[in-house]
Amino acid sequence: MGFDANIYIKKSSYTKKDIEDLLILLGYEKRDKMFYFGNDREYKHLSGVAVYLSNHQENDDEYVYHVRMPYHCTDCDIKKANDTMRSMRKYCNAWFESDEGKNRYFQHGDLVWGAENGCYYSAERSCYNLYYLKKALEKYPEDSEGEKLMNEWGAISPNRFNANIYLTYLCAVLEEYFRSTFIALLRFSDKKEKVLNCKLSSYELIDIDSGKTSVEEAYARTVSFQNVKSINKNFMDLEKIDIMSALKEPYRGRKKSLYTQMDEIFERRHRMVHRVDMDSNYDSRQLRKDIDDMDAAIKRVYKFLC
Repeated sequence: MGFDANIYIKKSSYTKKDIEDLLILLGYEKRDKMFYFGNDREYKHLSGVAVYLSNHQENDDEYVYHVRMPYHCTDCDIKKANDTMRSMRKYCNAWFESDEGKNRYFQHGDLVWGAENGCYYSAERSCYNLYYLKKALEKYPEDSEGEKLMNEWGAISPNRFNANIYLTYLCAVLEEYFRSTFIALLRFSDKKEKVLNCKLSSYELIDIDSGKTSVEEAYARTVSFQNVKSINKNFMDLEKIDIMSALKEPYRGRKKSLYTQMDEIFERRHRMVHRVDMDSNYDSRQLRKDIDDMDAAIKRVYKFLC
């Protein structure tokens, strides 16, 4: 599922290099045999656009270049694909056939970008990562009867050991969600100059100069997102946003809020990473519950912000 089009260019008029040079001029990045456009700083593009030579459709007279976007692309992605086909048609005397028909461009809605898109991308990527973690747990081995006895002997069973280890990935997803959301807000904040009052290392400055990272990303690496208090402080310093207030509200009638639960998750990870102190009562069943609840927490924070 997605958006697909084929662009047909006569071999007698243009070489592969001519076509590839045009794609580079259009802002595409060459990745092995594919050309990719996306990953912009304005959060216009989600999936990006891929263009590649479709060898299985190539005939004696024409090159056939395939344009591809998955179904979850943005309107800006669709517009970029249209602009690409329009440029190929103009400068390479090409014709194309899209899902809409011969020489018919894709339809798209209003073009939206900026901080709101950045917050959405952060939430979507994080929820996808939690989904992959849940899929990995589907093959999670349950303890045998003999292994269950280990817990009674004061040892930790394989299931509970693995649950503690997998918890670190859950925490990494949470950290990256709040960090990438913070970067999106910082990038478009009118208080950026006040917030960026810090010293960056020479390594970070080199990465910024080479384009490997942005100033906002480099700054975000200098502050902590490893516990709920630090996370909340960062957003308060940026825009006076009490981001954790959304998680303190009741959740499914439980006595324990999502805020308290997230705090406990970070603290459990902290004890294990820094003191090798594993929670012998924490098993895969509880981990699955935490994954579902943190998925809900991410979506609640996103709605609170946007």
